[in-house]
Amino acid sequence: MATTATSEVPRERADSRRKRLRLIEAARSAIAEHGLQASTTDITERAEVGVGTLYRRFGSKEALVADVLLDGVAEIQAWADAALDDPDPWAGLSGFLFAYTEAQLANLGLAEFTSGTARPLAPEVAARGAELAEAIDRLVRRAQDHGSLRADVTWRDVVLISIAPMGGTECLGATRGEGQWRRTIAIALDGLRAPAASTLPPE
Repeated sequence: MATTATSEVPRERADSRRKRLRLIEAARSAIAEHGLQASTTDITERAEVGVGTLYRRFGSKEALVADVLLDGVAEIQAWADAALDDPDPWAGLSGFLFAYTEAQLANLGLAEFTSGTARPLAPEVAARGAELAEAIDRLVRRAQDHGSLRADVTWRDVVLISIAPMGGTECLGATRGEGQWRRTIAIALDGLRAPAASTLPPE
């Protein structure tokens, strides 16, 4: 009897871990597709578990969403840290801008978080956002010290450029293709390079 009871506990724990991982993956895909207001039902149906399982594992949908957001922001923070370690400050900044833009285009929830439309946020999520902004500011200043980025650009310009490709899909009959965002960012980067051809208007 003791052997049976002991063997059942690890099986139960393994099943619990699998359900937790399924919920996290389901929340990631639901948030990417529908944004931070993705429904509890959508998440649990994707994970193939009951709503009660979500609340037992995370306490609330909001807590699960916060966990997913923290993971997403941590990944972007890792890109920023890698860019800061790049021996070429311009390559680090431009590579980060491409990756950051693509991440926001691919994930509606992340785009809502970075746009500030997802308030209120859990304090730890907001804190990670502030840390990311500081890292981007360091990327900008590093490239300016290197002489490759125009001196009148701020980190705010860089993050606002990253959301530029998220507008409408058509203008005067010109339709935005799947890869148009890369062209948009490449053009913007040319405008960011030093020496500046003109003086920027005030922020």
